[in-house]
Amino acid sequence: MADFAELMRVLSRPRPSGSRAERETLAALCAWLERRGIAYERHTFRLYPYFFEATGAWLIASRTLLAWAALRGWGWRALPVALLGQLGGAADIFGLPLVTWPGATDGASLLIPFGPRGAERELLICAHYDSKTELLDHRRRALLLRGLRPGIALTLVTALLAALEGRLRSGGSCGAGVARALAVAASLPVLLLAWALGLNLALGRLARPSTGAVDNGAACAVLLALAERLAAGAVPTGRTCVTLAILGGEEVNMQGSRALVRHWRKLKAGRSRMTAVNLELMGQRGGYVLWERDGNALRTMPADGALSALVADAVRAVTGKAPEREPLINSDAYSFLAAGIPAAVLGTRDPRYGTGGLHRPTDSPARVDPVRLAEGVAVLEEIIRRVDAAP
Repeated sequence: MADFAELMRVLSRPRPSGSRAERETLAALCAWLERRGIAYERHTFRLYPYFFEATGAWLIASRTLLAWAALRGWGWRALPVALLGQLGGAADIFGLPLVTWPGATDGASLLIPFGPRGAERELLICAHYDSKTELLDHRRRALLLRGLRPGIALTLVTALLAALEGRLRSGGSCGAGVARALAVAASLPVLLLAWALGLNLALGRLARPSTGAVDNGAACAVLLALAERLAAGAVPTGRTCVTLAILGGEEVNMQGSRALVRHWRKLKAGRSRMTAVNLELMGQRGGYVLWERDGNALRTMPADGALSALVADAVRAVTGKAPEREPLINSDAYSFLAAGIPAAVLGTRDPRYGTGGLHRPTDSPARVDPVRLAEGVAVLEEIIRRVDAAP
């Protein structure tokens, strides 16, 4: 079995997307594979590493301008302010970098293929190697994200009331003052949400950093140990092409997996039957977890039921216990689900933090148990056998 202590030393340092540390981590992983004679491919893509910093700054600037427009009585001019504010950020989430283009560079993912090339059946097992730090734990941030949909509605209400105020004022109506007061009142919760969420996104790199050991260094260590086993012929792949993917750009809106899906859809043109198992938070001392849905604040999708059941059976076969269920995650699996590729997300729970304590210094190497990492490799081997044996 691979030396997990060696791997976790490489994968337990802050490595934000686009940073020098991220590039050094990728180079170290490539060197690790080369020393063992394991073939790999690099998939490069356009990376927007300051995605969340730019989104946070845009949220603050656009919503502050909208509140100012309501207060100062800009009338109909508040409408384009609101619409542009909504478009910037929302379009970026779905892949159009309107406001997140500053600092664009090249990103890379590693693909490690095994088994028969051109097989009709393909299993992708993936994990991301970049890390992220935020001012708030991701669960606290989720509380803010729940206000995103009401915030969008209130943004439009503010603009419409401001436009109404301008129309009433030009007609000399006494209702103009009431409309302005309502527009200002509607803008205040929008302003509060924008500043709270925006500062959390924009200032994360200035906070005491997360080491990324749990999210998601441990999962990458499990994948590399599995690669060593597959290269040695210890795990037969049968008629299935197994590709292990160490993905970049997950912490900036899953950019690496999105780019990989676009590339594969052009390359394969539906010729193979692919399924994807994404790993998150592996190696913790609590039970295994399967997430039921994946997605962002604007859209979520259910994980594939049949694949999740197969993964659950594999976990039970190795550990004697079925994995627990968690309702929602935002991970690379969403990229595959959105493309119509069956996907499931497997991870573990920490006895103290559960599936939380991430994107903060509480994500530390102390939470990762090498024994559980080895067990994770055994679970993935069982998944490969079951996928290959499936009808």
